Amino acid sequence: MAIETVGSGSYEADDVLFLLQPTEITPTPLEERERLIATGEKHYSDMIGFEDRPSRIRMALFREALSLNGERLSNDIITLAQAIIASANCNISIVSIARAGTPVGILLLRTIRLLCPGLAVRHYSVSVIRDRGLDLNALRWIATQNELRGVRFVDGWTGKGTIAMALRESLAGSEFRNAELDAGLWVPLDICGVSTYAASRQDYLIPSTILGGTISGLISRSVFPSPTGDQTGFHQCVVLDDLRRYDISRLFIEAVLELIKEKLPHRLKVLSNFKDAGNSSDSNPVESFLSSTLEAHGMTDRNRVKIGIGETVRVLLRRKPEFVYLSDSILEAEANLITRLADERGISIQRVSNQPFEAVALIHEPHV
Repeated sequence: MAIETVGSGSYEADDVLFLLQPTEITPTPLEERERLIATGEKHYSDMIGFEDRPSRIRMALFREALSLNGERLSNDIITLAQAIIASANCNISIVSIARAGTPVGILLLRTIRLLCPGLAVRHYSVSVIRDRGLDLNALRWIATQNELRGVRFVDGWTGKGTIAMALRESLAGSEFRNAELDAGLWVPLDICGVSTYAASRQDYLIPSTILGGTISGLISRSVFPSPTGDQTGFHQCVVLDDLRRYDISRLFIEAVLELIKEKLPHRLKVLSNFKDAGNSSDSNPVESFLSSTLEAHGMTDRNRVKIGIGETVRVLLRRKPEFVYLSDSILEAEANLITRLADERGISIQRVSNQPFEAVALIHEPHV
């Protein structure tokens, strides 16, 4: 299957292969996107928004987040890499979810190579879209090059588990349903217990969430316009060449990798049981919270409730939430970062008690 892809984006060629086709799409303004989604005229993956250069404020927030949580992220990457090694009895194919999963996938690739220099490990980044699922053509291509039992699907974090569910449903309805293939997500952070394995269950601000394409290889989020005609290609993305001068994708990898290298001499044990590495998922508190939140706000669409610090930050970057709630238990340094990001967008923050998640954002349902 010969299909044009965007290659490694702005990353080093050996770090990742994006199984995404380049396309050109005129960005749709935010208000119009919200209206089209609300009326059902278009799916969110039919469109992309305009992605501008990161402001000085946002870059300052990124640097603060890296200083605050870089050590924590590096520890979680090592834990996750050890768990993946312990779970596999063959060569490993990291398949990250574009685009939030891509930096984590590269860090895992590099870390596994440091831990086990003789182990063959590759990294691909593919699209998973809510309601439309995993790009099965991309997985079919991967299957021609690699053993499926060595595939580990990786994302940057999980919120309420929408992508994890889309991944599992796609595989269950495909020719891969009976394959020796782990259909779950492997992540550094899972606050809802929906992954196969997570290094941490305690929410924190992963620095890369503050930026978009300029920290994810200069690609847009993936798009998959309404299926028509030939479906032999991959999902698509826009190459963000106009943001190249602001790109720090490689710099972020190298910064976290330096922290990882400092810790590795003290963590060279390869685990015999991957569940010994950290916190495997054991519960999912999200459903009851979603139900009560939707009822309290007179809403019906669960996709407009974003749970966790990572999802809240992404909504503040891409869309305009009506409410952002921060738990009283959130670390003040992280609350301050989120509040300043919200101030840049003109969105107020409310502090609440007895909220089971550190941060929650609600996107209003427009009148149609």
